[in-house]
Amino acid sequence: MIETGYFATGCFWGAERRFWQTPGVTETAVGYMGGSKASPSYEDVCTGATGHAEIVRVRFDTSLTSYRKLLELFWEMHDPTTLNRQGNDVGTQYRSAIYYVGDSQREAAESTSALYGAAIAAEGHGPITTSIVSASGHEFWEAEEYHQRYLEKNPKGYDCHANTGVRFPSELAPEIVVSGAYPVVIDEAALRSRVDELSFEVLRRAATEQPFVGEYTDTETVGVYKCKACDNELFRSETKFHSGCGWPSFYAPTSSDAVELIEDRSLAPRVRTEVRCAKCGSHLGHVFEGEGYEVPTDQRWCINSVSLVLQPK
Repeated sequence: MIETGYFATGCFWGAERRFWQTPGVTETAVGYMGGSKASPSYEDVCTGATGHAEIVRVRFDTSLTSYRKLLELFWEMHDPTTLNRQGNDVGTQYRSAIYYVGDSQREAAESTSALYGAAIAAEGHGPITTSIVSASGHEFWEAEEYHQRYLEKNPKGYDCHANTGVRFPSELAPEIVVSGAYPVVIDEAALRSRVDELSFEVLRRAATEQPFVGEYTDTETVGVYKCKACDNELFRSETKFHSGCGWPSFYAPTSSDAVELIEDRSLAPRVRTEVRCAKCGSHLGHVFEGEGYEVPTDQRWCINSVSLVLQPK
């Protein structure tokens, strides 16, 4: 089946080439979308007065690729944290935007935005500014012929695409790699069906949620925090403290047997200590020492809220 997606990543010349080179894409076109004037010209759009964004329309064969894969390419090919700007290109026409077709595309756009936002936040980037808008009511106006596949006609032409340099999380860790079997074997298909996508990506792909947005960041409810994947008891509320780091912080797990510690060189040369659930191997977060917090262990167990379920007492 052929589906259509609409993506704005700044100047559409380089973006179109990236999409037409993608296996499974059957057709691309560049144009204008999201503005107030019918059939605008390039000159009209460049004034910024019409409100249009430069858009790539992508038609793709769902038997060969997926909308999710195109979204991963979209997030990686530009810098979604810069408002109305990509590199030296400044103006509302260069804004980052997704115009979705139907609820499934909307859900995919929103969930991948959350995942990529968390990944780039962990690397010190700001929040995502991308607009996610229904394509309904926003006509795609095809741009002038000389813009179509511009870089095919002009191979050395302008191709300005700033990006964050951060890969989409699913590509960083395609699966949890373990040295041996865990007591609880996770059926990933079943887990994916019962948790939201961000929870799955954190638990099984070692992604990171964005700081200061987690459900348990500041909660003081008394209870036990369990692994969302296998229900293993991990942390208790009495060891939780306010670190100000943006994620739930504890100074100790329920027991040393509850967690597994793994050397993490994903940010090499920086070496961190990853925390996993000892029963199922799911990713929880990282543990840090010697930061000067006034806690009994001088440790900060920095844990993703979406890895946990709080059982109140």
